[in-house]
Amino acid sequence: MPKLFVYPKKGDPFNFTVDRPEISIGRSPDNTLAVPDPFCSGRHALIVTAGDRYFVRDNNSKNGVFVNGKRIAGEAEVHPGDEILIGSTRVSFDQEILTHVEILDTPETSSGPSISLPLRDILQPPALQTTIRTAARESDLAALRSERRFLEVLKEVSQALILHKPLAELLEHIMDLICQNLPMDRGVILLYEGNPIQLIPKVIRINNKNLMNQRVLLSKSIVNMAFKDQLAVLSSDAASDPRFMSRDSIIRSNIHSAMCAPLWNNQEVIGIIYADRVSLMDQFTEEDLKMLTLLSNLAAVKIENSRLIERSLEQERMEKELSLAAQIQRDFLPKASPPLEQFEIHGLNVPCQQVGGDYFDYIPIEPGLLGLVIADVSGKGVSASLLMASVRASLHAEVTSRHRLEDMAKKLNDFVCRSSGTSSFITFFYGELNTATGEIRYLNAGHNPPLILNPRGRLDRLEACGLCLGMFPESVYECRSALLGAGDAALLYTDGITESRNPDKEQYGEERLIDFVRGRLDQPAAKIIEGLRADLAAFTESQDLADDMTVVLVKRK
Repeated sequence: MPKLFVYPKKGDPFNFTVDRPEISIGRSPDNTLAVPDPFCSGRHALIVTAGDRYFVRDNNSKNGVFVNGKRIAGEAEVHPGDEILIGSTRVSFDQEILTHVEILDTPETSSGPSISLPLRDILQPPALQTTIRTAARESDLAALRSERRFLEVLKEVSQALILHKPLAELLEHIMDLICQNLPMDRGVILLYEGNPIQLIPKVIRINNKNLMNQRVLLSKSIVNMAFKDQLAVLSSDAASDPRFMSRDSIIRSNIHSAMCAPLWNNQEVIGIIYADRVSLMDQFTEEDLKMLTLLSNLAAVKIENSRLIERSLEQERMEKELSLAAQIQRDFLPKASPPLEQFEIHGLNVPCQQVGGDYFDYIPIEPGLLGLVIADVSGKGVSASLLMASVRASLHAEVTSRHRLEDMAKKLNDFVCRSSGTSSFITFFYGELNTATGEIRYLNAGHNPPLILNPRGRLDRLEACGLCLGMFPESVYECRSALLGAGDAALLYTDGITESRNPDKEQYGEERLIDFVRGRLDQPAAKIIEGLRADLAAFTESQDLADDMTVVLVKRK
């Protein structure tokens, strides 16, 4: 059975065996694995077993769940060595982190040997007067030799970092290059990630076997100097520097020289690089600190570029998936209006994003009886479209010639309550049109009242007769009826129509909608709907849609 190796922000690490199909993780003590983390939700995440595969699932947490630095949507499969970030608690799946990095609160005073240099002083090229080499002073020649070494190393590293690599591979490559040009006993690359944002070790390199399995201890004050003050920090005798001291300090590991440089991408600090040495006779120098800082700057820019490329690739993948989802959703909508002798029916759906939560449908029940549906899920986008697809499938399974509308609505309501969060609900209208008599038996679960318009001016509203689907379990619904006479039209719509706004923030409104349709009842249904779409575009002046728009017109000849 795999284990979870847990590394709290404060306190000692521990492990937990995955010995059941589902393990809940969170701040509440009733979780299978309780973690006293203030940034953790009460029931933050789940570890789910499926055969020989394992998944981590975000349990609607406030701060999200991150796997290997990326926030997951829903759930993600995890493998040995994957790192899960839950609040500020790190969890390694089935693989212990042999060298643990810990940031400790330590005194902020500095001892004599320590050096801290502003980034701007290191990254700006020195203004040396070197036009006549033979006349240069010895100190200038030493500076020239140092600058030449810097340029050669930077050129070599820059060329080595030209090709794009995935971020994890890139970080390992960066550490390889730093170790080649700046010998060290240990080195760590840490990036700011997560919510709350915190330093997460991404690469730990142990070149001295005597330091294997020992904790890497960083001073919080040193980290703050690198992050907030943008300083590169060197302690040429870390064992005597109070800023590096702690109960389990550097002294125990005989660390005599340590450096910390910010990863600055020319805009912000995105992390730090730490390095140390145990040799008292071979300590880091100020020149080493400058070299590490220059390499850190190169690395930070490349890391940011890699992140941008990965985000671009991820965005492209999501766009393709959304495009496919949009096509699937379009396939759910009616391909054509039902051919009826006495009625014209036409519908239109315009999502404000690629996919949406509006839905309309025509469902043949039996000869002479047609189901009409219009619905609107709270919210927009992928989550709303998935819930609507589920409801559509359940509705089609429920509709038969012998069903009772009240029972159907009750089942749909209970299904939505079970299948969605407490903040999700659906406004839903379902009517059955008798194509011989024009009678509509309907129920309205919190939807905008469909309108029955008469050429002579009469107006009827098919008001709600129950709560929205998904608001409360065991809700009760009432079935009602209305009559569509000769020349009458029934207009079904979602609030995306009436709440569309122009640049002055004025709503299109129900009255404008009624006037537009009533003035054109002598036209074919399809022409009325297309005209309405054009009128909405003119009214909003092609502003971006704030909500999905759906409308269905049923016109009796």
